[in-house]
Amino acid sequence: MTNSTSSIELPWMLDELVELPHVISVVVLSTDGLIVQKSTSMVQELAEILAAGASSMYSVAAGTGRRFASGPVQQVVIEFHEHTLFIAAAGQNARLAVLCAQDVDMGMVAYEVSRLVTRIGDYLGAPARSAQPGSDASASHD
Repeated sequence: MTNSTSSIELPWMLDELVELPHVISVVVLSTDGLIVQKSTSMVQELAEILAAGASSMYSVAAGTGRRFASGPVQQVVIEFHEHTLFIAAAGQNARLAVLCAQDVDMGMVAYEVSRLVTRIGDYLGAPARSAQPGSDASASHD
């Protein structure tokens, strides 16, 4: 994170989103699925699982979009039987994952996610991790 106030403001902004009706938890993650920040009420272990899954889903969407010349991913929405998951780009090399109850107002959450990404995008320019010698980390994870 590039702004020292972001480490103070980011948890507050994520918790503010969790206060919306039917929003359960929020995680900001790096493109490789590591937690940058999470809503304070979310258990660390579940945040790690959500971050890894959201990173994978975003990568699948980005790869599919490249194959069909669709441009960059704006947002991924996954509807489960009991939950809805929103994943959006949130600055360079960062993503925002928002887990909601199934009966959430999807339009309201999409709007609030867009607002939050705009507010925090400058803070979330997590630098890309450099490849380790001998590793196959050169593949793009968009």
